[in-house]
Amino acid sequence: MKSTGGIQDSKQSQLELPPGFRFHPTDEELVVHYLCRKCAAQSISVPIIADIDLYKFDPWQLPQKALYGEKEWYFFTPRDRKYPNGTRPNRAAGTGYWKATGADKPVGKPKPLGIKKALVFYAGKAPTGIKTNWIMHEYRLANVDRTAGKRNNLRLDEWVLCRIYNKKGSVEKYYLNEKEVNFPELEDEKPKITTTRAALPPVNNQNNSSCCSEQVQSSGYTEVESAPKWDNFMDIGLQTTFPFPSSDHYFNDFNPFQQDMLFMHQPHKSPFNLC
Repeated sequence: MKSTGGIQDSKQSQLELPPGFRFHPTDEELVVHYLCRKCAAQSISVPIIADIDLYKFDPWQLPQKALYGEKEWYFFTPRDRKYPNGTRPNRAAGTGYWKATGADKPVGKPKPLGIKKALVFYAGKAPTGIKTNWIMHEYRLANVDRTAGKRNNLRLDEWVLCRIYNKKGSVEKYYLNEKEVNFPELEDEKPKITTTRAALPPVNNQNNSSCCSEQVQSSGYTEVESAPKWDNFMDIGLQTTFPFPSSDHYFNDFNPFQQDMLFMHQPHKSPFNLC
């Protein structure tokens, strides 16, 4: 028989179980022979289910606290209310929380004695927790008044029975923010700008201007286009249509350069006689 540790081996030896014993009860057997007797304060022939506060631990810590189990572990645990005057249970547990999934299933015929609920453990804080492979089947008594009383109003159930197991059959552990990674601070450095200039051959003063131009072209530099000459500007100006008014006052509003441009554009009219 496999065990989860020396502590559980000692617990199992105290139970004095017969060789080859396996504990695989059905849902109805768990409710009738274990949960009902526990809630009625009746003795159980073999105390194979441990009493703990299940919601104080992470699910991977529970196998070491069980009295018996190989891939499934059973516990009796109380349930507390999330709010003092409500019937909603508090599902926070360890470093995460249990989240209900699926519909509740009645246990017992013809009249149900218990209710079975399936839950999945999420590591982290709700609602952004990480879903794990840990599953819990929770069995509670049916037809029980769970309204808040004057005494001990935070206790929703004195006892419920829980079956814990991992879908992968292993004791997986989930730790969030276990280690913080510190990145070294980068110093703000100004970018280093390096310029490279092509070495020009020595200029001989005896060479003419044409020789100098050839040296500049062969040095690898790109020649920058000079500013447009006056002749090019006049060519562009002559292609532009200017409004020519018939008023001396309007003509006198232009500066001398603009007056010359108007006069050159329409030489058949004199700027001094615009009538």
